[in-house]
Amino acid sequence: MRRSRELLYQPETQKLELLNTPINQLGLKVKGTVFEQAIASVKEEMKLAGICKLEPVFYISTGYGCIAGSPIISLGFYDFHPLLKALNQEARGWYYSDAEIYDLLRHEVGHAFCYSYKLYRTPEFRNLFNVEGNFFNTYPDDNDYWYNPWSRSFVNPNGDHYAQKHPDEDFAETFCVWLTPRSGWRKAYKGRPTALKKLRYADRVVKELGAQSPFIETNFNWMYERVEDIKMTVAEFLNAKTKPYKQQATGYVDPDLKELFRAAPRNISRRALFKDYMRADQFIRQNKQPLLTRISYWVGVDTRVTLDVLEKCIHRARALNLWLEQSQHEKKLIEFTSYVTALCANYKNSGFYMS
Repeated sequence: MRRSRELLYQPETQKLELLNTPINQLGLKVKGTVFEQAIASVKEEMKLAGICKLEPVFYISTGYGCIAGSPIISLGFYDFHPLLKALNQEARGWYYSDAEIYDLLRHEVGHAFCYSYKLYRTPEFRNLFNVEGNFFNTYPDDNDYWYNPWSRSFVNPNGDHYAQKHPDEDFAETFCVWLTPRSGWRKAYKGRPTALKKLRYADRVVKELGAQSPFIETNFNWMYERVEDIKMTVAEFLNAKTKPYKQQATGYVDPDLKELFRAAPRNISRRALFKDYMRADQFIRQNKQPLLTRISYWVGVDTRVTLDVLEKCIHRARALNLWLEQSQHEKKLIEFTSYVTALCANYKNSGFYMS
């Protein structure tokens, strides 16, 4: 990668951009991520295991989970991009590997199966998984739970004794071990009769119910904290400090673009919006060729130096959803030309765009 582009897109700059981006503007999609393959793979495992009618619904959210009483499964947005994963690890001290993501999906599908066929209501389930009182209302409010590290009554695939948190998690962890290809659960848990009994229960109940339609209907309105609805920035969600990244960023243009242009107008009709306003990225793209030619000539830099800045500004203006008034077209063209000229002059004189 040439130096000019490397400066504008180095990791610390991109991390800072992500931290200051509202989560609902990250533009995250399942396609092209580890989740595309993981979801397809786990669904295939379900079919091979005899779960033919259950169709879990996956959506991107603030974390992993299965909506109580439904087959709707949320996925943590912070695992949808390598830099988001890195930010999560730097801010919160942990991240999920691809293998762990596969296990998370199997675990959540276990919840979905339990809810979809209302296993928690049956006497056998309640007795085997030691359900006392209301299955849902007794679930702990936080992630603190007591466990017996020497207990042999639970599966413990990850070493965190999560199955001991609540009967709901006990079944989901059991289901995950049972569904995992080549887990060898019969042999692995041969010396743990209670845990093995739970695994055999999962094996049998899937054979009994897997070909049946779920006992509940999926209500898509139950989706909680959809990524499209979350207005807080990544930094706010992770409680991450941006200063360390800002000190190392060599291509962070967001504050300048926000000063040059404006946020999207509110409470205005679509017709009036496109009549009186213009997207900033469209404005830059429209003037890109003359700006490229003139600024490169005036400053005396290679056109690629100017091109990289212009493309960076187009990318960030779109990501930030910036606009300008049509009546200020000429004024903003002068201001933006001056800005890009200054950046290119900095690069020529110091080898850096930013001072």
